[in-house]
Amino acid sequence: MMMSSILRRVALMTLIMSTTVAVSMAAPYEAPKAVSTPSLDTSVLQGYSGDVNSVGVSFTINTDGSVSSVQLLNSTGNDGVDAAVLETVLKWKFTPATDSNGNPVASSKTEYINFRN
Repeated sequence: MMMSSILRRVALMTLIMSTTVAVSMAAPYEAPKAVSTPSLDTSVLQGYSGDVNSVGVSFTINTDGSVSSVQLLNSTGNDGVDAAVLETVLKWKFTPATDSNGNPVASSKTEYINFRN
């Protein structure tokens, strides 16, 4: 009985220490900065008559500043417009986020694109 109590305490201390290490490794970093964010080609919108005026997109900014894993948070209801939004965001470039040592790190971001004035 005494041995299992000691093992539980050791396991708990190990868990606490590993959590502390993980938190310290995830130190604050500098957020990414936009370098180039081309606008949506408005010719894509010429036939669009839907009610949605903007779409949300979430994406990953890679360590080289390129964009990947783009996902629509809402659809316009028009496959062509949705595809154009995804293609446009994939062309965006950023200065990547950095960790506390100045090393580039991948990050995620959410933006809302308004395509109606």
